Amino acid sequence: MPAIGSLDGARQVMNKCTLVLGGAASGKSAYAESLVFQTDRPRVYVATSQPWDDEMRQKIADHQAQRGPDWRTIEEPVDITAALSRVAPQEVVLIDCATLWLTNVMLGDFDLTAETDRLMAALAGCPAPVVIVSNETGLGIVPDNKLA
Repeated sequence: MPAIGSLDGARQVMNKCTLVLGGAASGKSAYAESLVFQTDRPRVYVATSQPWDDEMRQKIADHQAQRGPDWRTIEEPVDITAALSRVAPQEVVLIDCATLWLTNVMLGDFDLTAETDRLMAALAGCPAPVVIVSNETGLGIVPDNKLA
């Protein structure tokens, strides 16, 4: 995964919004978490996943254990705008992940354009830095259907 600079430098140069891309199970969440830890700010985790099956429940549990207890978690599969409205300027936010958010929007039959516009406005208006994790879909398995 390409780095955006040294982790030591992340404390000084954390952008307003940082996007971390990677293939499935590539370590992108761990990398994004390391960027957040480097800021020394109170941490907010916006979880977009939904525990639909045992595999996802286990993945969620693994991610929670990896992060540790010092995060404020907001579970929000679609309305990231609401989640970001509850963030304070001194905090730092990790949204994990944009791909699942998009899936939730599409499968929930929401207006994709409207939800995307709302997300972009919420990111622009968020008073804290935000790190977003998303899948690089070209680095994963070959999808077996059009939606995948």
